[in-house]
Amino acid sequence: MVVTINGIGSGNSSGWVAGILSVTRFDFVVVGAGSAGAIVAARLSEVPHLRVLLLEAGGDPPPASVAPSLFGTLAHTQYDWDYRAKLDKNTGSVHPDGVIFMTRGKMLGGTSANNYEMYARGTRKDYDEWAQVAPGWDWDSVLPYFKKFEGMKDPTVMDNRNHSYLHSADGPVAISRPETNSYFSEVNEIVLNSYEEMGIKRILELNGPESFGATRPHFTFANGRRSSTAEAYLKPAKDRYNLKITKHARVTRVLIDDLTQKAYGLEVYVSGEKMNVYADLEIIISAGAIDTPKLLMLSGIGPRGALTALGINVISDLPVGENLQDHHYTPIVFRGKRGLESVVQNLLVPTELDSYPVPSQSGFFSVEKSSADYVQRPQFQIFNIRIGATASPIILFGCRTIANFDETFSYSISKANVDREVDVTSVLLLHPRSRGEVLLRSSDPFDDPIINMGYFRDDADVETTLEGVKFMLRYSNTSYYRRVGGGVAKLDVAACNHFKWSSDDYWRCYIRNAVGSMLHPVGTCAMGPNGVVDEKLRVYGVSGLRVADASVMPTIPGGNTNAPAMMIGEKAADLIKIDHNALYSTTNFV
Repeated sequence: MVVTINGIGSGNSSGWVAGILSVTRFDFVVVGAGSAGAIVAARLSEVPHLRVLLLEAGGDPPPASVAPSLFGTLAHTQYDWDYRAKLDKNTGSVHPDGVIFMTRGKMLGGTSANNYEMYARGTRKDYDEWAQVAPGWDWDSVLPYFKKFEGMKDPTVMDNRNHSYLHSADGPVAISRPETNSYFSEVNEIVLNSYEEMGIKRILELNGPESFGATRPHFTFANGRRSSTAEAYLKPAKDRYNLKITKHARVTRVLIDDLTQKAYGLEVYVSGEKMNVYADLEIIISAGAIDTPKLLMLSGIGPRGALTALGINVISDLPVGENLQDHHYTPIVFRGKRGLESVVQNLLVPTELDSYPVPSQSGFFSVEKSSADYVQRPQFQIFNIRIGATASPIILFGCRTIANFDETFSYSISKANVDREVDVTSVLLLHPRSRGEVLLRSSDPFDDPIINMGYFRDDADVETTLEGVKFMLRYSNTSYYRRVGGGVAKLDVAACNHFKWSSDDYWRCYIRNAVGSMLHPVGTCAMGPNGVVDEKLRVYGVSGLRVADASVMPTIPGGNTNAPAMMIGEKAADLIKIDHNALYSTTNFV
């Protein structure tokens, strides 16, 4: 089988016959070629004597994955696991059947190949918090691994010594903040000036020494190409003789010796044909926060009661699938200048295919200034996009097909844009108290898992979000909005119509019912003494088995989770190399 990444064949067909492995024994087998798994496999294969197999359920990323601005076209395609996550009763009434479309990448590069590319790592305190249960994961320990993958292309950051020490220009993942056209630049200035009026200061970047403030974000692309882990890691490693990559390989079970409790292989369907592959040293599961717990539970690693009820033999009784966390958002639509002048912005979208299609701004803030915790790290992230007037049909389509908002709510959002520009602001609660879970639907590995998001199970999340939303509503009273006669759009949420609009009770209802997901699931195989893996990512009770992906995060960091997932991949590779006395320079090996 010839591995092809973005149309470039690897030529490493040795070991493959008609799509089936002729060599089935390796030193390491990595499951999942996503944000972390592709990194783990590529880094392990830097050691010439280690034989590494990388298994990916999907295929090659399509051209739409490579073009930075086409991320919205990949949902509900063969490149998406297309899961349906569930909201609890009395939550998310604007979602038909209480369903969130949980898009996850199913291709080389995983979700790094179809996410929205925003680059925000979180704060020092986020990782120091991890270290309380997982020594060695504090900020000072993980920063070198962020820098190891980071290829910062922004000279405004790298030429500023107050910022450059936090970054690297030498890593494989390209990070940039491309120059925008003059119209987009004007919009950015208007929005960021308005934030400054509100007390959100302007900062140079979201990953710098200042944790609070707003700016234009950085993204994981440069020079017109998305920098997924397929592009950044697998493409350069594709000709290594000791790295084998197979696509369309669906892993259904970890093989574990009943007597020794050692993981020794995997049951896998390659292009529909069942076979076993074997690992002499270790198996690393990097299937993500949804599929990693599913695979472990199918293999007998998980909560005893739940597994026994499905007739699965329990090998290690662990809280697999629990502790699901996500960044949920509250959408606020601000109606700006009336008239067709802003239509020009929409006409410029085709010129930005190699960049970001709309003017976007992001930032961090807190409202509980008296809390010691929120002096050190923000409570909220905002992500704003400006859309020119008359884009209503596109807005309606996106609300229905990507966010899965119902027709009434979607129409009210699009209606606000008929003759006015709009700012669509997402207010993200960065550190929710509520937890959800991932469960098995059955013992059939081809059944989708049950994903219960668990939003607002703790009422404190509603109250905290309320304060953040009320703060952001001040945006409509800034100089620009007063000058153009703008304001907050009254969106149609049927469950909240009996409340006085804009009262606290209305917003509480709105927050609970208009909730959306930033698609940042983490935590379902958490590190820690009461979790699933230890600080070296080794699964408790089973030797030769590790997890390396977003599922190991004990708590969700205050940023966009692709960056910390890649950091986990880098650190995991070194942890494994150290344990096998293989941590040495291999820079000349290609």
